[in-house]
Amino acid sequence: MRKLLVALLCALSLAAQQPVVVRDAPALPSPENLKFPPLHPIEIPKPATFVLSNGLKVFLLETHDLPMIRGTMLVRTGSLFDPPDKRGLAVLTGITMRSGGAGALTGDQIDERLESIAAAVETDVDESSGTAGFRCMKENVDEVLSILHDVVTAPSFRQDKIDLAKTQLSSGISRRNDDASGIASRELFRLVYGPQTPYGAMQEYATVNAISRSDIDSFYRRYFFPSNILMSVYGDFSTEEMEQKLEKLFGSWRAIEDKVPPFPPVATAPAHGIYWVDKPEVKQTFLELGELGGEYRDTDYAALSVAADVLGGGFSSRLLRELRTRLGYVYDVNADWDADFDHPGIFRISCSTRTANTTQTIQTILRQLEAMRTHEIDDDELSSAKDAALNSLVFAFERPASTLARLMTYEYYGYPKDFLLRYQNEIAAVTKADVLRVARKYFVPNNLTIVAVGNEKSFSETLPALKLPLHQLDVAIPPASKETLH
Repeated sequence: MRKLLVALLCALSLAAQQPVVVRDAPALPSPENLKFPPLHPIEIPKPATFVLSNGLKVFLLETHDLPMIRGTMLVRTGSLFDPPDKRGLAVLTGITMRSGGAGALTGDQIDERLESIAAAVETDVDESSGTAGFRCMKENVDEVLSILHDVVTAPSFRQDKIDLAKTQLSSGISRRNDDASGIASRELFRLVYGPQTPYGAMQEYATVNAISRSDIDSFYRRYFFPSNILMSVYGDFSTEEMEQKLEKLFGSWRAIEDKVPPFPPVATAPAHGIYWVDKPEVKQTFLELGELGGEYRDTDYAALSVAADVLGGGFSSRLLRELRTRLGYVYDVNADWDADFDHPGIFRISCSTRTANTTQTIQTILRQLEAMRTHEIDDDELSSAKDAALNSLVFAFERPASTLARLMTYEYYGYPKDFLLRYQNEIAAVTKADVLRVARKYFVPNNLTIVAVGNEKSFSETLPALKLPLHQLDVAIPPASKETLH
């Protein structure tokens, strides 16, 4: 050991006596000279499609990359169908279909069986759709499909799980005013859509407590029937064998109901003005500005997407350059023409700013909106926004499973199968004149609803300078009535 240490010290001494050679760092190419290959085109998969004997339509996409199989059922239902006095009914149905178990098995027993084979079965109901999905290893697909079948066709809706889900929803109601940013976003949607409409109404203690097990069972029976469901399966299987499995398993499900009606239309007048919420403990003002937007199928959607990106879509956007880089009022700001499949979305601008700069921030946003309506954007802005939109499309649908899900969504909402490629071509064709035209038509400052959440003292001193109608919002949570408490 001693000889080894001496040898090591000698080697280090000799190395220290060697002259140090300093080499020049290799020249790196300038970012302007970097060359990238063109993005590959979006590949639309061609799933096998067929209809089971009971009317359930199926999309099958066979792939053998991994020994896994995944599937989704898409059900035409949603919280838009909730009775006004029972807001939360659709959500509770989606939760307890799975947690309440099916047949002889409780939800906890289903959990144990699925966990033992690293599989999952989940259900959910949101605003305008219901879902039931599964994932598993290839060798377990028969067992998992059997569980999915029982959950979807014969849920038990056990009362203890209903009570638990109602407690969880009530807990969420109790916390909904904790986050100032969440208040601003929520209240913008409520004001633009109308707080008493299906699109703007909220769950309350009273509406959740009023929901009974029979309500949940009736809601389930009204909307969960074969001809009201689309199903996709993706993964490592034989298409012919999977078709036979699904027909044998689900084809005997013969529930029949009347055709589900269309979702309610959006019909609301602009809630022009500033709506403020007193949140004295926060040190910033959280701002949401917006108006009613449009649908994906609208002829101007591509140009509006580009216009919104130029306004507030990234680090090179006008709002970020002005509000963050030049003025230092905000850390981040976003603008988005948020469309929806079957009803108008919301054009919204979101940011937070120092309380003292609340009025100046709103004024700057309004000036930038007016500038979009007055002059054409420049060539670099157009190119950057179009590239961002096209790149996001390619990466969002790089995997066949993602594109399959979108194809099923198009089928659900009645869009053409090639809508994705049409939209891609429309983005590529957007011109500066198109952006100016849609900005003038749709970016209407006089229609904006502005929600500000922050310190009341600052609002009362500065917001009148904007010369806009001012309204204070009461976001207090209504208590549950004694009649509905369990």
